[in-house]
Amino acid sequence: MEENIENAQIELLKNSGLLSEFVRNSGGNWSQAELENLLSRIREQNITIHPEKVGAMLEAERIALSQKAVGSNEGEQAVNFDNLGLRKKREFLENELKKRIR
Repeated sequence: MEENIENAQIELLKNSGLLSEFVRNSGGNWSQAELENLLSRIREQNITIHPEKVGAMLEAERIALSQKAVGSNEGEQAVNFDNLGLRKKREFLENELKKRIR
């Protein structure tokens, strides 16, 4: 049961957009103070995830951001669809549809 609660909290954090916004705004590089600020913002949203788990999720977001930058140069994006939250999956699919419609 505890694992279900943790998974729900992780999904909630992914869908909040806080991590992707943080990584995008910081350009993938952040200070300890900025990280502490992010952790405070996460707690304000009543999301209770261990800071080490948040760090791992930030690293995944950083990698996704760098892949997106490389992919935009090549015209393709490398995306691990399984690691995306619902909001990110929706955005990705919307962008793919727009490309195909053009």
